[in-house]
Amino acid sequence: METVIDDKQSCSIHNPCGTNGYCVDNIDDEWSCRCKFWWNGTLCDEQTNSGKQVIALGCILGAFLIVFYGLNIFYYISHKTNKPKQDTKKKIIVKNVKQSIRLGPFIILLLTLMLATLALIAKWSLLKPIHDTIIYQYNNNLPLYYVPNRICSIMTMNAFNVLTFPVACCLILICIVITKRISLFPHQCHGYIAPPIPVDFLSHIDRKFASMIFAICADELFGIVRSFFSNRSSSNSEGIILQYLERILEVLIIGLRYYPLLATVYLDTVLALACGTIYAWLDFSITIVNQAMCTSDYYFTLDEYSTSDNGSSLIEKLEYYGTDSQLLVIELCTDIPRFLCLAYVGIKLPALLISKIYRQLRKDALSLEDQILLKLTREERVILRASQPDSSEMLYLRNLFRSTDQRLCTQHRFGQLIPKWIYEWRDDFYFSTRVLCVYSSTILLIFFITVQACVQILPTLHSIQKVIQEFFNLLSSFGNTDEDIMSSATESKPTNSQFPVPNLERPYALAVVTTVLIIVVQSLVMLANIRRNLFQSFRGDDSEIPRRKPSKYISYATGNMHFAGYFIGYLIWGYILIAVFASLLWISIEALIIYRNAQLLESILKAIIPSLLLIYFKAYLNKILAQYVFLQHAGKVLAIKNRRLLMIFIYFNFFLDAFLGFISSIIRLIKSVIAGMIYMCRLDYSPLGRKLELFDGGFSAYCGFIHTECAHRHPIMLVFVSHILRQCKMKQFAHDDNLIGVTIQNNRQRIIMPKEKRNRSLRTIRKWHLGLLLARNPMIVFFRKAYLNRLHMNDIQPLDTLDSDDPNNIMNQGMSTHAHYRSASHASVASMMNAQHRSNGWLNGN
Repeated sequence: METVIDDKQSCSIHNPCGTNGYCVDNIDDEWSCRCKFWWNGTLCDEQTNSGKQVIALGCILGAFLIVFYGLNIFYYISHKTNKPKQDTKKKIIVKNVKQSIRLGPFIILLLTLMLATLALIAKWSLLKPIHDTIIYQYNNNLPLYYVPNRICSIMTMNAFNVLTFPVACCLILICIVITKRISLFPHQCHGYIAPPIPVDFLSHIDRKFASMIFAICADELFGIVRSFFSNRSSSNSEGIILQYLERILEVLIIGLRYYPLLATVYLDTVLALACGTIYAWLDFSITIVNQAMCTSDYYFTLDEYSTSDNGSSLIEKLEYYGTDSQLLVIELCTDIPRFLCLAYVGIKLPALLISKIYRQLRKDALSLEDQILLKLTREERVILRASQPDSSEMLYLRNLFRSTDQRLCTQHRFGQLIPKWIYEWRDDFYFSTRVLCVYSSTILLIFFITVQACVQILPTLHSIQKVIQEFFNLLSSFGNTDEDIMSSATESKPTNSQFPVPNLERPYALAVVTTVLIIVVQSLVMLANIRRNLFQSFRGDDSEIPRRKPSKYISYATGNMHFAGYFIGYLIWGYILIAVFASLLWISIEALIIYRNAQLLESILKAIIPSLLLIYFKAYLNKILAQYVFLQHAGKVLAIKNRRLLMIFIYFNFFLDAFLGFISSIIRLIKSVIAGMIYMCRLDYSPLGRKLELFDGGFSAYCGFIHTECAHRHPIMLVFVSHILRQCKMKQFAHDDNLIGVTIQNNRQRIIMPKEKRNRSLRTIRKWHLGLLLARNPMIVFFRKAYLNRLHMNDIQPLDTLDSDDPNNIMNQGMSTHAHYRSASHASVASMMNAQHRSNGWLNGN
């Protein structure tokens, strides 16, 4: 309500409206009071009936909240008091020995920190003259650009590194020559010349090294994205398609540059590691020189100066951060993660080379088991490692026969520091290499985006504030009278606006912190969900991930390919949405705290507060009645009591909820939008709901990733395959007279015996193991080759329906089982079972 009073005193001198209203001057030198919320009167000192009713409803809702949660706390305490005390000490079968700090990783960490520090000092010495030149030009009003060194024209030619790329291609050719083929033309060229594998994404071998390489690639990809958008904002004669193709070519070049580093580690030979070490140090040195003297983050060359509005952004940064060394320190701090990754690569490769040379020199002193392992391929050694007693797969198998309180505690010191209610570190599971590569890339990506969001946007917040203020003034002008518009046009103070925009520095900083916290928490929750969903898939639980279907295998394969890219893309888009939403939220809170004047927000709150109070009043009333009136044992069991009262309540509630449902649908839409923004960076969550979740590309990619990981990294399958491979290798090496009787498992005592006697003994052991396996697993007898060969065509057809999508799959499985019984009718075991079955049927018939 607004009342006009004739008084010569303006609102800037005298404010009679108090804290419950806004004092507004008009063009006739009169002032009026615009009352806040539910206040009324000439001086906004009276409450309206609506305000009193809202306060009463809020008090009743508060009483319901106290009663509901008070009763819940009372029942919880009483139940916990009456519950008998149990022994909370875990019954550990085998106590783990605390793992001591290993010297090798500690030395690598120390050398990495030292090398990264030296790299930062080197970049400081190269970048300091450029910084001094820019500051001198700024103080003398000269163009703000520097002339790069002549070496820059040698290293780069049209954004193409002509030094490291040819060396990388040469190293790739060397890796191709020394790589052995496995199945394709194995006898041609002595089995050599094959494209090397860069990373085995389905294993957890050398995953730390691979994650560092992918983190470095993420840094360079972020630079390509920045240059792409900066070129689009400037005038460019090239077409959009050519720009896209140019960026794709740059991405492929980055992949080819770091491909040999990964390939040399995977090949694990002295020649490959030596070449990789030389290339890593060459690339590290050129990177330091290139980023310090040729492509600085904040200082412009002549070409960049001409395409950046004559260095206006650099002028804003110098005015905001000053002309001292602040901007130089910011650039060096931004390079810390990048140089740490490069330093780790430069230290890890020589360490692997030295370790490989040391093992080669001590080859004769190694045990027979280690000598045999040296003759195997990398893939075979990875598979054989699954059946080692201390492997994660074997520990998973042991935990299958243990209860939760008997599970072994983790041996990792870092895992012991994390409380179990936050995250339980388990030694029977390792994330695959791809998961670590994706998360290392996203961590550095979040870091670089956050740094650039702070460094680039903070100097421009003052101009952004003016634009936002004009936008809200224009938005609030709709619906105002002509007199209000003319009155607001004569005022220049932000407090007279319906939504005054405060200083944006503090809200923006809080928004960035909020965004980073939400993104990091959501990423860690998704990491924990990956492990949980894999465990569920291992045991056949489809409560969260849809059941695997043969008709979806192609979709799973394509989704598995898209997993990493989709995760990074969804994370970036989620970061932007959360940052915008958090900025608006903190700006609104800042305006309410500082100015206490936000008429636009007050009008919105005035419209939604009564509806929210009514909905939550009805919701908590239903909860109290459901728990303590309509359910037995205070809601502990789903059994109705007071049936007559419940039917009467449902009858009247039938029509009442129709009006509340309309408001609830709007709230549902708002919650969906907010939840979609917050959970945008999560691929394991689909905002489309359970029935439509497979139409979500991100969730489909996540399902494909989980199913592929489960099919290729199932611990039971890996241990079984490892055991079979171990037996095959034992047979293969048994032809050597020097290795007769040597086993390569579990460090057992080796027994030397004649070859013929050993073969007879092995056949007897295999037959005994087969009989024991069939006795403990009777259904396996129907899958043996001898029985399957006796099947007729009519019997084979039901076998194809075991894994089909037919809803009558249960019937098909029954038919398949019947076919198995028919196929084994001539076998001794099956004959006994059928004879027993026929005798039981004859007795029942008689």
